[in-house]
Order: sequence, then C-alpha cells, then structure tokens
Amino acid sequence: MAFQTPPHHISAITTVLPAPSGAPHDIYHEVGPYETLWRISTIYSVDMATIMKVNHLTDKTQLKKGMKLLIPNTRGPRANIPLFPTTRWTHIVIHHTATDQGSAFTIDGLHQQRGWENGMGYDFLIDNGTRGKTSGQIEVGPRWMKQMDGAHTKQGDWNKKAIGIAVVGNYSETGLPDKMFDSLVFLVVTLKGFYRIPDKNIVGHRDVPGAATECPGKFFPWNEFKRRIKAF
Repeated sequence: MAFQTPPHHISAITTVLPAPSGAPHDIYHEVGPYETLWRISTIYSVDMATIMKVNHLTDKTQLKKGMKLLIPNTRGPRANIPLFPTTRWTHIVIHHTATDQGSAFTIDGLHQQRGWENGMGYDFLIDNGTRGKTSGQIEVGPRWMKQMDGAHTKQGDWNKKAIGIAVVGNYSETGLPDKMFDSLVFLVVTLKGFYRIPDKNIVGHRDVPGAATECPGKFFPWNEFKRRIKAF
C-alpha cells in the first residue's frame, strides 16, 4: 500500500494498492463522473501523456463523462482511495444497487434522472464486472471527491455523517462474489482506520434507524464481513 498526494483543490492523501498481476494488455475505460486524467492514470499505472497520445487528446479538459478511453499496456485497475482529513465521517453504510449491471457513469445518470442534481448518491461504488468494469473495481463518486453530503439514505442526518458504499448487484437474489467482497473489506478497513470509525458504526442500509429496506440484501455475508473488518 502506498500514499500519494493528488493534485486537487481539497487537500487529500491517496491510498493505492500495488498493480494487479498478469500480463499487460490494452483495455477501454469509461470515464466516470468527476473523474480526472490524473486519477485514471494512477488507477491503471499508465502515464497521462501516453493516455492522451493514444486517444488523440491535446488537452486534459477534453475529457468528458462517459467517454471511452483506450488504456494501453496496463495490468488492470487498482484501488485508489482519496482520504480527506476531516472529523465529519463517523459512520459507514453499506448498500447494494439492486441492479444486474452498473458503473459510476450509469448509476450517476440514473440518480440524476431521479432529480438528484449532484448525481450518484453513493460515495463509492464496487463494480460487478459489467459495463466494461472488472469485478471488484472500486469507483470513487463525485460527492466523495467534493466532500459533499451523500444521498444514499433518507434517515435523519446520516447523509452528513455516513460514508455510503454500494456494491453493484442484487444480493437479495444471490451471494456477493469473492472479488467484490475482498474489495469491500479493503475499502471499509481503509476508511475505518483513517477516520477512526468504530465497528458498531459500520452498518447495512437496513440497520439505519427508520429505514424500511433489506438493503444490502438478505444474502449479503454480514457475519463474515463483520469478522473480516474486526480483524483490523
């Protein structure tokens, strides 16, 4: 695990895991909401100049949400988690999207259609291998990058104090795949440690007082999840 300082108007450090193993290959990346060329470069361990050259970009401002970028000679995406020094985050809420497919780009569009002008209500999204993403890939939402209130639960002040993490899929119908589970544990442990969030404040959406839902699903492996995060 390494730490980097991103070029961003809000001071942050970034937790970065080593690049995945395997042979380098070319892939296409769908640009998510509020995603920068710098973030894409660090996620795939390919320098910005190379990405710009192969995609015929002459200026970083040409990057647009939903654009498909060729990422050459990469071993794949790696977790890149910005951590902002603040005391506001005291809870974590786990959700599922209850959709078969999804990415930050598509969930952002869905939430905007619901009238949420700031887009995706979650702070983080863990992909399930659809929409061109790899299973377990962690996407960072614009609300987290801007340190805005979430829009992932209707109860009380939870959007102000709780980090919202969603896993793509419907886990009232099936179990959570191992790669997604491992990524979720890594993300929660990272946030828990940095913000000193106690285990009792890490809950499923269904456990938020007043929430009438079974989210993140009746087959979500809650006992194993609690055991894994407690070990850190």
